[in-house]
Amino acid sequence: MIRWLLLAALIAALWRVTRSLLPAVRPEAAGGTHGAPPPRPSREGGRPGGDAWAVLGVPRGATREEVTAAYRDLMKRYHPDRVADLGDELQQVAHEKTLQIQRAYDELTR
Repeated sequence: MIRWLLLAALIAALWRVTRSLLPAVRPEAAGGTHGAPPPRPSREGGRPGGDAWAVLGVPRGATREEVTAAYRDLMKRYHPDRVADLGDELQQVAHEKTLQIQRAYDELTR
């Protein structure tokens, strides 16, 4: 019974990871504007990861300690070693998310 609960929790966590890496689907991008290209994602700071504050989930102007705590929490959650036995595809997704988190942390702690 406990194994099934742990498996269900792991699947739910992996679902959240993959959903956070997928681009949001907008009605315009789904064919609502005939022939127009889909809107480009926001690239604040010239990086594809977007806003570093949003990536770490902290409000703008958060203290260094708050940023560090959020970074550590996200790294624990999305580290590729946590999904090492679940296949290469999920490891790649986790690796990309980890890199995004690291870039955001580096940007905010410079």
